[in-house]
Amino acid sequence: MNQENALVRAEDLTRHFVTDLGRTVRAVDNVTFDVLRGETLGLVGESGCGKTTLGRLLCRFQEPTRGKVFFDGVDLTGLGPGELRRFRPRIQMIFQDPLSSLNPHKTAEQIIDPPLRIRRYGTPSAIRDRVTELMQLVGLDASHAPKFPHQFSGGQQQRIAIARALAAQPDFIVADEPVASLDVSIQAQILSLLRRLQKQLRLTVLFISHDLGVVSCVSHRIAVMYLGRIVEIGPAHAVLQRPLHPYTRALLAAVPQIGPEPRSERIRLSGDPPSPMDVPAGCRFHTRCYLKLTSECHTQEPALRELISGHRAACHLAEPVSDPVRYPLNVNGPFPGPIS
Repeated sequence: MNQENALVRAEDLTRHFVTDLGRTVRAVDNVTFDVLRGETLGLVGESGCGKTTLGRLLCRFQEPTRGKVFFDGVDLTGLGPGELRRFRPRIQMIFQDPLSSLNPHKTAEQIIDPPLRIRRYGTPSAIRDRVTELMQLVGLDASHAPKFPHQFSGGQQQRIAIARALAAQPDFIVADEPVASLDVSIQAQILSLLRRLQKQLRLTVLFISHDLGVVSCVSHRIAVMYLGRIVEIGPAHAVLQRPLHPYTRALLAAVPQIGPEPRSERIRLSGDPPSPMDVPAGCRFHTRCYLKLTSECHTQEPALRELISGHRAACHLAEPVSDPVRYPLNVNGPFPGPIS
């Protein structure tokens, strides 16, 4: 991986929480990865695996237990409040539930314009004009500016949230399950909007989701997370067509099948994911893995190693896959084009 082309880099990023009973929740554990300039990196995993916590750590909405976050070559974890404030406009977040993230007592215009006023964008008239431009950019009519959040549909609310994030002219956006609460037809519209904005504004995006189908529509690369660790990362077409980690293969095989085409494999995982308060020794996935395990799987945590150029997996048994695997998910594209 060319670190010089990375806008965001996490190094050994860790976040542990201590419960009232004194137990430690290992939400994010020694995670290292890059988000390249101008790309959308999809982050996939089951609920509770640490995806949202990782996104908040990258924005420094939460402080890491240890590890570092570099943004454009600057270590954000070493900055004080005053220094960090300079980077805030360049790093924005879009939240899962648009209604709960919008102030119900403010109009759409009043929700979008604070970043402009804080940055002293211009006169009140110039700010109103910019709010109008932002609303039109995300597909909203300027006549909607005086309306309150409850007067909009779910898709329109999310468009307002996106416009608010764009008002600060960010370089990096963390989109945390931005379509999970929307109807399927509206999901497609928001995904199309995000794909267009990412290309038009040359944004760098971390797109968090539990849905591989959604991630495949917008991502240049995909990272798969399990129990606080990234277990596979690589180009989207490679991860979805030639998955290296057994957990990734299980996620793909679990996608509901539509049509008569046979799937390449049927995988059933046993049991539930272990608790992040009781992480198993060795490979974290070995308690549910369907492969023939070795002693290493039970005792040694696998490193995230590169098996194919740009494609890494944390599995002792992982081997390069030569032929594409047929899954119910249409993983033959279209994927976003190369990063320019």
